[in-house]
Amino acid sequence: MNRMNGQSISTIVAVSTARGRGGLGVVRLSGPRALEIARQMFITSETLGTPRSVRYGRFIDHTTQPIDTGLAWFLPGPRSYTGEDTVELSAHGSEIVLELIVQSAIGHGAVAAEPGEFTRRAFLNGRIDLLQAEAVLDVIEAGSRGEILQAYGAASGRLSKEIVSLRERMVAAMVQVEAGIDFAEEDIDSASSQAVLMRLGECAVSMRSLIEGFDGARRRQDGWMVLLTGPPNVGKSTLLNALAHEERAIVSPTPGTTRDWVDARVVWDGELIRLVDTAGLRTSEELVEREGVRRTVSLTEEADVVVLVIDGSQEWPQELEGSVACEAAHVVARNKVDLGTRACTADLEGVCVLDVSAKTGDGLRELQDAMVAALPVRDREDVAIVRERHRELLSASLVALERAMGVMCDEPEKAAADLQDALRHVGELLGEDVSEAVLDGIFREFCIGK
Repeated sequence: MNRMNGQSISTIVAVSTARGRGGLGVVRLSGPRALEIARQMFITSETLGTPRSVRYGRFIDHTTQPIDTGLAWFLPGPRSYTGEDTVELSAHGSEIVLELIVQSAIGHGAVAAEPGEFTRRAFLNGRIDLLQAEAVLDVIEAGSRGEILQAYGAASGRLSKEIVSLRERMVAAMVQVEAGIDFAEEDIDSASSQAVLMRLGECAVSMRSLIEGFDGARRRQDGWMVLLTGPPNVGKSTLLNALAHEERAIVSPTPGTTRDWVDARVVWDGELIRLVDTAGLRTSEELVEREGVRRTVSLTEEADVVVLVIDGSQEWPQELEGSVACEAAHVVARNKVDLGTRACTADLEGVCVLDVSAKTGDGLRELQDAMVAALPVRDREDVAIVRERHRELLSASLVALERAMGVMCDEPEKAAADLQDALRHVGELLGEDVSEAVLDGIFREFCIGK
């Protein structure tokens, strides 16, 4: 669906590749004068204008001074990213060269693009819906393979297909409800009402599934929290540094050195993980250390995976018996085994127990694998919502849907109104009847050139 409504559109230009030096950089032109402007600033012995054909030539500024040599290719609308005539210009990846090419285009009549304006035009021209537009940013900002797979589910249109299917089922139910209202005198049997309720119930199940998957999807996006906890001076900080391959935590032989949590981000098996080192668990009279222990207990309840670290060269610490850390542990790491092994963990049923040495590196790979295996990772092929806007709209739609189901038999007119409300929220997900303020907020997050 084209949302431009025939309005006058300028031709925009921006660098589309990341800032900094590189082998190549791309400048994108999009709009009704894209080809005309490109022909004025790109000199080639061949005709520039054959769809999807690459041309070699040289770039000049608006005074005809040379800038660089490179390539240009023309992508006519509507079969381009933006749905408009587009020319992509490839030159050497010097920031100065690319900026001079942009300024040359502006000198010939182009306008500097706003953040996210190319993707916004793709949305307005009906090339993508709003869910796909938002997913473009998620792909750009992805920090792990897991995030990319999750974002791709939306960017490729799979999430949109699920939402469209949901809406189609709701519309079909709406048609039946309105038919019952229009022909109320014809004694529509109760079986029809039950069929409508069943169909709406299936829609509600689909909505709840997406809403319930939100927290897990966001955790994957922000990084799964893997908590290292245990008594003081068992080597948690050394273990964090060894796993992260950097000095993130202060290491000292003095017990209680870590007073607050310290984290490091790693990517293992395609998943972004936040390793968190915490204050050692012990009874202390010192106010700061007691607060650190309190925060450790709180983080234990929030963590996706809890790794209980103990000194494997010593006896099992009795103070851990019945502790939150012991009860919540997914993995027990008996550290310092290079000094010998004495700690007995026979009572920890169903918990993965590993012997490791943060000092020598022994067992760290097995510990890493055990942490990843304990993650509550959803099926990577599942579609998921990751934005608060999506959750709010789906939740509002679900509330309206459940209201409709509650009054379906006794007040069909009210049920129809509630269904309309539910459908409106679902439509907003896809970008239908969305205010300019909402669109501005979404595309403001994008970088210039996308």
